[in-house]
Amino acid sequence: MADQFLKDLEDSGLREPSEMRPLVIKWIEERFPGVESIPTQTLQQWMEDKPGELLLLDTRSLAEFEVSHLPEAILVPPETDAVKEIFKAWFKQEYEGYHRHIVCYCTVGYRSSMTAQLLSDYLCHETNQNFITSSMIYNLQGGLVKWASEKRWMVDQYNHLSSKMHPYSEVWAKLLEPEFKVETEGNV
Repeated sequence: MADQFLKDLEDSGLREPSEMRPLVIKWIEERFPGVESIPTQTLQQWMEDKPGELLLLDTRSLAEFEVSHLPEAILVPPETDAVKEIFKAWFKQEYEGYHRHIVCYCTVGYRSSMTAQLLSDYLCHETNQNFITSSMIYNLQGGLVKWASEKRWMVDQYNHLSSKMHPYSEVWAKLLEPEFKVETEGNV
């Protein structure tokens, strides 16, 4: 599915990252219609105004996370069960009157949309709570590619400010302007 989209994107003739990103966002949102996306500007406002109400889940690899991530984000690679354990701990806090919005993110939003969908399904299945909806769980629209291209702040593994990001793959690297890319050898 993703392979065909990526081939179509390459065949489109578009070469500017700013032209390609909206197509990728649209494609991801069509693949995950039950996942609510949050715009980058909204997330930045939440991070500034109410950081204690956010649970940021970075659904990329350790190599990607070490280059840059959002401050206070928790690394939960999607191929592990860590996301369910983190959510169980969060859910206990929720019932104790502590409210948070969960925002998942990755490079462009595909892996984080899968994680957001998994969390939404888990919430409905495990808790049998109809009053809690998936609107508490968001995907960062456009992922870190969009975030970085808008020159929003990130930190590296040492918590130092970083403007660069790991592009995940050569294909997704085309969505980033050169000044934001960390050179990598192949895919993650």
